[in-house]
Amino acid sequence: MPEISNNGVRISYEVVGRGRPLILLHGWSGDRSLWTVAGYVEDLSRDHLLLAVDLRGHGASDKPHEPAAYRTGAVTSDVLAVADAEGLDRFAIWGQSYGGDIAWRTADAVPERVAAIVTTGAWDPWPHTEEDWWLWFDEGWGPALRRGGTRALVDLWEQEEGEAFEREFAWAQAVVLRADPDALLAVFAPEFRAEGLSNLERFPVPALLIAGELEDEDDEAAKVAGMIPNGQSLRLPGLGHGGAIAASELTIPTARAFLDHWFT
Repeated sequence: MPEISNNGVRISYEVVGRGRPLILLHGWSGDRSLWTVAGYVEDLSRDHLLLAVDLRGHGASDKPHEPAAYRTGAVTSDVLAVADAEGLDRFAIWGQSYGGDIAWRTADAVPERVAAIVTTGAWDPWPHTEEDWWLWFDEGWGPALRRGGTRALVDLWEQEEGEAFEREFAWAQAVVLRADPDALLAVFAPEFRAEGLSNLERFPVPALLIAGELEDEDDEAAKVAGMIPNGQSLRLPGLGHGGAIAASELTIPTARAFLDHWFT
């Protein structure tokens, strides 16, 4: 698999297919293999040049344990370094969860290069206070990781999801279990995760926001899409955060039509 070094951090990625370039960014605790497991690579590679990236801290890429290594600018520069290495002047991005957050930030940083973004489970690019982030992460996932590593993280998800665990997360647990818990903690350090976008009304890149009904009960994705000049949303009934990305048969047709329209 190809890899590049970006300011001393090694980033691994995979290139599959041919056509318009589409960069795939997985979620926190995952890696690029999730796009294959969930059926995206097989389908999208028919008409897209796919670059499935292992974000720093994940997969076969380097995994610094210092929170400063995961500043937004550092991670978005990894995405751009991969695009540069493959000679891509313009591309689209599909990001899931944390990867969707990076898609937002990359498009905001270089709108002239990003033709469109698709996000699954990442419809909220607003800034968060450091206190909010501590309450969200450090009272749940953070303690589980510190206590028992990724096994404890998966056990917590199973406890929280109950009967829905098999549908929402079990399909990806093998990937999560082999992740580096110290890197995962560094990725979500509150002091660097509170950054966000403050002016969606002028967001220059078309965005399709996909969310499961169970993770976005108030349909905030539709509200955010309505603020963007070229925004669109897709709501997946009966699915949560993990189920939404697993349901490639439901999301790819809408995403392909969206990209066909905006990435010509």
